[in-house]
Amino acid sequence: MDRKQFIKAGLAFSLTGLVPFASRAQARWPQSPVKLVVPFAAGGTTDAVARLVGARLGELLSQPVVIDNRAGAGGAIGADAVAKAPKDGYTLGIATVSTHAIAPAIAKALPYRADQDFSPIGLIATTPIAIFVHPSLGATNLADLRRILKEKPGQYNFGSPGNGSLGHLAGVWFNQLMGTELKHVPYRSSTPALQDLLAGRVHVMFENIPTPLPHVRAGSLRAVAVMAPERVAVLPDVPTTAEAGASEFQALTWTMLMAPAGSPAEVVTAANQALNQALKDEKLRTKLAEVSVDARGGTAEQAATYLRAEISKWGGLAKKSGAVFD
Repeated sequence: MDRKQFIKAGLAFSLTGLVPFASRAQARWPQSPVKLVVPFAAGGTTDAVARLVGARLGELLSQPVVIDNRAGAGGAIGADAVAKAPKDGYTLGIATVSTHAIAPAIAKALPYRADQDFSPIGLIATTPIAIFVHPSLGATNLADLRRILKEKPGQYNFGSPGNGSLGHLAGVWFNQLMGTELKHVPYRSSTPALQDLLAGRVHVMFENIPTPLPHVRAGSLRAVAVMAPERVAVLPDVPTTAEAGASEFQALTWTMLMAPAGSPAEVVTAANQALNQALKDEKLRTKLAEVSVDARGGTAEQAATYLRAEISKWGGLAKKSGAVFD
């Protein structure tokens, strides 16, 4: 073999060797099932949103999106699993206000950095918080509630799912804005807190709308204000805090689609495009709206900006509350 033939043979061998690598680099994501980590147990609102959206994403991506519930430590176990997952686009996660905005401010030793260990893909949905009271309190609107509480300072209380929960911080914020002295009664979850609100053992609760909604419709509880910029379809007669003159007093729970930090940009882009397409589906939007969950969407950059703002807002209130999560 002469020199020219040797070079041609060598070049052909080199190019042949590159073909598998080139095809892998150009392969469209995803090529296999995608795991979606939910940091809470099955059955809750976050899990329901993840399953509804995940099913539609699977259809659009032509690959199954498999829900992986990793509950524990207030959502920290699931969030950490995503932070430490391979950066290949095959493990994504659900972030929430509690795992990524509140926990960093109150946890003694959080295993992940909410603002550094994740790549936001897109805001999935938001759910407004409402202020619920026992009818015996006599309040029918926010002004009534403030007046009643100020007439007897320190005589009334509010229940929450626990120290450092969104319901707890909303109550702390309420006291600051309204000049009231509601006492905090922490519970292990929303369920026992709601049971005591129904029994009249606690007087006020700042809670997601879906859970207390049947009791409002039955007349066992009263919603005096929705902590959102607009009224919600499931409580059309309940005014917003903005209508009551407290426009800054707004609280939303939210779910956001995340990838581990450092994931390929093309994966984040493709996942964002699929998410936005999914959230335009009218059937999906209707199913979410039925439980007062509002589909959102937007760019990855907008999601990152939203996350930073939420960390600043709730992190500051969490520190003021003095709550500590071991």
